[in-house]
Amino acid sequence: MNITIGAIATFLPEPAYTTDCLLDASGGKLSPDLRAMLRRLGVDQRHSILSNYPQVLFEGATPEYSVRGTEMAVRAARRCLAEARCDATELGLVIAATNTPSRLVPGLVSDLFAQMAELPREAMNLSLQGQGCSPLLKAVDTARWYLQANPERRVLLVCMESTTAMSQPLAAPRYLSFKEACTPDEVQRTVDVLHGFLFADGAVALLLQADGPGPAFGPTTHLTNDQPLDAELGHIVGAGSDAPAIQGRPVYKLGPGITERGTFYALDTVRRLLAHPECPIRAADEADQVLIHTGSRKILDGICGRLQLGCGGQQVASSYEVLARHGNLTGASLGFMLADALPRARGPMLLVSFGLSFSGSAGILFPPAEARVA
Repeated sequence: MNITIGAIATFLPEPAYTTDCLLDASGGKLSPDLRAMLRRLGVDQRHSILSNYPQVLFEGATPEYSVRGTEMAVRAARRCLAEARCDATELGLVIAATNTPSRLVPGLVSDLFAQMAELPREAMNLSLQGQGCSPLLKAVDTARWYLQANPERRVLLVCMESTTAMSQPLAAPRYLSFKEACTPDEVQRTVDVLHGFLFADGAVALLLQADGPGPAFGPTTHLTNDQPLDAELGHIVGAGSDAPAIQGRPVYKLGPGITERGTFYALDTVRRLLAHPECPIRAADEADQVLIHTGSRKILDGICGRLQLGCGGQQVASSYEVLARHGNLTGASLGFMLADALPRARGPMLLVSFGLSFSGSAGILFPPAEARVA
């Protein structure tokens, strides 16, 4: 049975802030070396659900919302259903993935049902919260299992991130680059700045079904916490039972080994995928397009080099373009790359995601013509 994409739709909040805009708003808080580091992230602009994001980030202003996170997910979902001309009564399962729900409980999937009266009340729901940057292919495999038992039904998958609302206000008088920072507090302040410039907001929805004429998913591979301490590479302090009371916003922690370990997870899942008997390619450069999670330009360059792909070339264009135009959308990144790349797809596509949890996934997607041949 082929698990195919019936439709895919994205939603972005209207406020968009360029890197130059945020650097200008920072005044003299950022050292020259830190400013240069932020320009090398590969992000030209990012969208935010906050209509006053620069003021919130650098002046501690009260956030003003242009749209809420759950509303982004609802709009992407409705666009997806409309594009597919799908009657929502056909849905048997709704999956919602996010690291940044509007509220912890109920989660995003419950709020989708609450705000979308058209969703059938008897449909199953599944929440994939806190899965880092790699929930999409996990959700696809979950949909595959469901559709094998219920081939007459469809699955709605929604990935939403509203990360900018969780950025720390940068209230200190001075912030340094990682190579300039000497104390743990200075390193954490650098991480706070990185969070404010790298991550962004958006939502993507996919309608998944058994067979059909759309792009079809092939084999997938997954890896989670290869080493137990990998779970500590990045996490959020606060808003959990270990730290239920905090001052200010939850704190985003990032370990120095994340680039090295992220590269390992990407390469290991790809290696095992290429060895899969149903994989149509035996090397990454044989793929028509390669979609790699948009961690940062440094991470993209490193993985492309290890996979013997041209950095920034046409084969990986969507990875770099989504990062440049929309920033790191964490769990929604791969969906945005799919929406960007599918119109150009002519052969098997290689999908690669990895991120905090710590987890990684890799998979194959056949464009419509090859899906029909298969």
